[in-house]
Amino acid sequence: MKHSSIVFLCLFLFQPALFAQNNVESTQPEITDLEQDDFRIHEQQGAYYNEQWAYHIILDNGAQIYVTYTVHHFAGLRNSSSSGRLSLLNWKGENYSTAKEYNLKNLLVYENPYKLKLHPERDIWIEGIPGFSSHHFHYRGKYDFHINFDDPFPGFKPGNGVFELGDEDELGMFIHIPFSRVSGFIADDSDTVKVSGIGFMDHFYQTNLATRLFETGYKFNGRTENGFSGGHFMVPKHTPDEAIGYAYFYDGETLTLKKPEKVTVNKRKEVSGTKIPVDISVRYEDGSVDTFHFSEVEEKVAMLDELSALKKLIIKPFLGGEVLFYRGQAQKNNNEKVYFNLSLVD
Repeated sequence: MKHSSIVFLCLFLFQPALFAQNNVESTQPEITDLEQDDFRIHEQQGAYYNEQWAYHIILDNGAQIYVTYTVHHFAGLRNSSSSGRLSLLNWKGENYSTAKEYNLKNLLVYENPYKLKLHPERDIWIEGIPGFSSHHFHYRGKYDFHINFDDPFPGFKPGNGVFELGDEDELGMFIHIPFSRVSGFIADDSDTVKVSGIGFMDHFYQTNLATRLFETGYKFNGRTENGFSGGHFMVPKHTPDEAIGYAYFYDGETLTLKKPEKVTVNKRKEVSGTKIPVDISVRYEDGSVDTFHFSEVEEKVAMLDELSALKKLIIKPFLGGEVLFYRGQAQKNNNEKVYFNLSLVD
């Protein structure tokens, strides 16, 4: 079994007075301000180019929202597409998930303000460039979701945001919203509920299929006592003893960037018929280590659920497996409650 995993970890503490933006100091030259074009769809590079804008929202009532907007290219195996995937966890005691996919020809791109709308007849879109204009997303399925990012911490990128992978491929990584207070509403046919909480958003592109580029990848966002932290670690397929990406830490005054050196899976456990990592360590170049122990799985979602059985049978072997998502709770360094989102290829 091949394992390719991405881990999202988000601590749930909030003290708004900590985010006085004029006290931010970049202590590493690799921390670079974002440009508006970093948020926009990048020029396609390669037949399997894909790009993703990912949000994680933790509401004050304990519910969570995960939303991912993606552009896919499949080199003629199937039509290029745009997609939106949403999960709502612990909303009125229940979980809800949905995925929408459309031919890429239906994607609408507007300027002033910048807006990506997946289909002209569907209310699934993101609008505004964080740091340059007001920003919000909207997703309509069984529920109608609208989330505003009210006071986002300034975004940034590691260096120029681009990591070279061999002679032909590359990975772009951008942290548009390291942290923000959020507000908005969740509605159905009979009720509209105003919501508030905290949120995170990052964005990456790949010039090839992830299963061809990486063995594993891990992403986390967290809150510390006086600030926040986050990171994205990828282990290249042909150099499994190395890791590329970034980790950042904000202590209320200073923003510091760290480089991952190695990611180690300490333990796996069978969950819903698949062995998943339940204990990992991340070692940085400065010698420090973070550990994460995944304790409670609250949701499992399969990426190809929206496809017919025939289409799934055709595309799964080509992609290298089925992408599965596991979300729930974890412990960071054995003492901090975190939320995780693990994705792997089965």
